[in-house]
Amino acid sequence: MAQRKPTSGGKPAAKKGTSRPAGKPGTGPAAGKTPAAKAGAASSAKAAGSLAKAGAASSAARKKPPTKPGKSIVNQKQTPWGMIATVAAVVAFAAAVIIVVVVTHKSSADNSDRYKLPELAAAKDIKGVLYHVEPQHNHVDGTVEYDRTPPTGGNHNPYYADCNGIVYAQAIANENAVHPLEHGAVWVTYREGLPANDVTTLATNVTGQDHVFMSPYPKLKSKVSLQAWGYQLFVDSVSDPRIPRFIAALAANPAITPEVDSAGQAASCTNPGFSAAPSTFGRPISAPQAPISASPSSSAGSSSAGSSSGTAPASGGAGSSAP
Repeated sequence: MAQRKPTSGGKPAAKKGTSRPAGKPGTGPAAGKTPAAKAGAASSAKAAGSLAKAGAASSAARKKPPTKPGKSIVNQKQTPWGMIATVAAVVAFAAAVIIVVVVTHKSSADNSDRYKLPELAAAKDIKGVLYHVEPQHNHVDGTVEYDRTPPTGGNHNPYYADCNGIVYAQAIANENAVHPLEHGAVWVTYREGLPANDVTTLATNVTGQDHVFMSPYPKLKSKVSLQAWGYQLFVDSVSDPRIPRFIAALAANPAITPEVDSAGQAASCTNPGFSAAPSTFGRPISAPQAPISASPSSSAGSSSAGSSSGTAPASGGAGSSAP
């Protein structure tokens, strides 16, 4: 068998077919295509894909409208019901106090304003009726100087004349007569010396009528005059149709009455003690007096219709302390 020739340098010659062919640049192991390199490249590609997906998801999330986070039972604030109830109670109490103060003030104002009531349309329609506001209404003793004759209001005696259909034979004191006007009465006066038949005719408008009374009046400028609180009418005939109209419109009418009762009606002015023993003109009385006996010569038109005899009520009876 032939022996192989040694190569130069003493190294055996390489076997044919065992040498690695020269590859293309960048494709061999020298170019980094080892298994580890391949794994790193795959990992990098995978990471890049994840980043891309994350970026796309982030962009999509930015485009979506924000949603309200759900309330957590743990983080949810508790409603302070105790404090709310306390505040509500304080507010309700304060409101109640304010209402009471307003109503009380209004009531007082309304009572004062009743002396400044507007003119009644039904009275204004009667030709010749005079109207004025009369704010003075204090109780006083003694005589009072009035700005109208006969007076239609003002300060007056606390003891009021009986006003329920009474016809007085003689002139009575202004101070006792004005007080019933405050209670919604109409005072019919006639000139002293008026013929008896005229007095009788005039009395038909008064006798038995609630909140109406009648008396002669010294030096009256007309035959007849009618007075209510703040209203007056002068006429020269006892048959004048305006007389019953005036009485119907104003007597016991709460719309013109300064003093009303708890039901809103004209206050009472019944006082039989006064009609039994009335005052005389210029001499007001503040309490019941001994009854005056009727004169035997008194005519039908000069006696007190509805007056009674007997002992007058003690001081403090009807009419003695009414406002």
